[in-house]
Amino acid sequence: MSRRTLLHSISIVVAFGVLSLVSCTKDDNNTVTPVPTTPSNTNSTPTASEQKLLNLVNNTRANGCNCGSTFYPAVAPVTWNDKLEAAAQAHSNWMNQNKTLSHTGANGSDAGDRITAAGYNWRAYGENVAVGYAKEEDVIQGWLNSEGHCKNIMSSNFTEMGVAVSGTYWTQEFGAPF
Repeated sequence: MSRRTLLHSISIVVAFGVLSLVSCTKDDNNTVTPVPTTPSNTNSTPTASEQKLLNLVNNTRANGCNCGSTFYPAVAPVTWNDKLEAAAQAHSNWMNQNKTLSHTGANGSDAGDRITAAGYNWRAYGENVAVGYAKEEDVIQGWLNSEGHCKNIMSSNFTEMGVAVSGTYWTQEFGAPF
């Protein structure tokens, strides 16, 4: 049985403009068979920016967090995954090129399609997207201030992540491999 949560659009108005966020999650109990791939442990050493994003997420996961009115206790850290990063980069590039914030990408793809195409063999995934942020700290804080995004960050279902930006369009992919 699948469960999908989609928060269509949350806009945050700040003094310097409008920042938008969208989150999506899917847990799959073998109802969709991903394309068989090599194991997901093809992780390289994250760049300084990627490490900053990973640290911000893992510090939050280590301390627990209020997502809306619900407290989520500490969960295990996630590790960086290059395939999730590649899917995130492709989607951020597409959103930036098309000047649109959406979970639906090129050719009608969703996050599961994109991470599968990047070679990630998933059993669960989540995606956060945002636009209008200039720095890593700001986009993570924006996601934490949004209940749906925060839930993705705090989900114990996810063990890996990748994040990418193109212009000011951000995509954060979470996954749990088979």
